[in-house]
Amino acid sequence: MYRLGAIWTQTDAGIIGRDGDMPWYAPEDLAHFKKVTLGAPVIMGRRTWESIPPRFRPLPGRTNIVISRSVTEAEERDGALWVPSLDAALYAARDAVGAPVEDTPADADIADTAAVDAWILGGGSVYAEALSRTDLPAFGRVETVERTLFYCQEGNEITGDTRAPELQLADSQGNCAGSSPNGCWRVTSESAWENSEKGYLLDESGTKNPMYFSFQRLERLS
Repeated sequence: MYRLGAIWTQTDAGIIGRDGDMPWYAPEDLAHFKKVTLGAPVIMGRRTWESIPPRFRPLPGRTNIVISRSVTEAEERDGALWVPSLDAALYAARDAVGAPVEDTPADADIADTAAVDAWILGGGSVYAEALSRTDLPAFGRVETVERTLFYCQEGNEITGDTRAPELQLADSQGNCAGSSPNGCWRVTSESAWENSEKGYLLDESGTKNPMYFSFQRLERLS
C-alpha cells in the first residue's frame, strides 16, 4: 500500500481560495510547497491546474495529474496526465511513484516527507472526496496532511468562497470526541509563527495586509 498526503494553505478562519484564486502572496509558502512535493506525483482538479500561472505548469520535478470531467480516459495534455476521476488519478500516481521525473535538480532540497508517495493539491471537491474515503485505490486513505496557516489580524479578516477541509484533532490522549467524515488527526510538527517579509494577505478591496504564517504537519489516527 502506498502513502497519500494532502497539502494546502489556509487562513486561520479556514479560507483557501476566492474567485478561483488565492487571496495572498506567500513566497515562504511557495518554497515550502516545492520542498515538500518535489519528486512525488501531484493530483489536482482542473480549476486548481488552471489557477497555476501557465509559465509554472506543469509543476517541474513532479508528475502532474489533473482530474477533469472533460476526458473519458487518460490522455497527455500540456505536460500533464488528464484523467476522468480521483480513482484513475490514484492508479496513475501509483504507476508514477519512484519513476524518474524530468526537470528535477540533482541537488534538489526535498523535505523529509519521503514516506508520502503522492500528494493531493485540491481543489475543494477533490480534498473532500479524498479525505472522506478509506477505500482509495492503491493508497487506502489520506494519511498525512501538510498545511500552512495564515494568521489574520483582527479587523483584517480575509474572506473567500472556498474553505479548507475540517479536521478533527485528537486530545492529549490521542482520542477524538465523536466521529468525523475526515477522520481523527494529531499534529506531529508545527513551526513557530513568523512574519512574512515580502508576503501579504489581500482583502476584498485589494488592500495588502501583513501576513503571519506557520507550517503544520498532521498524521491520521483513524
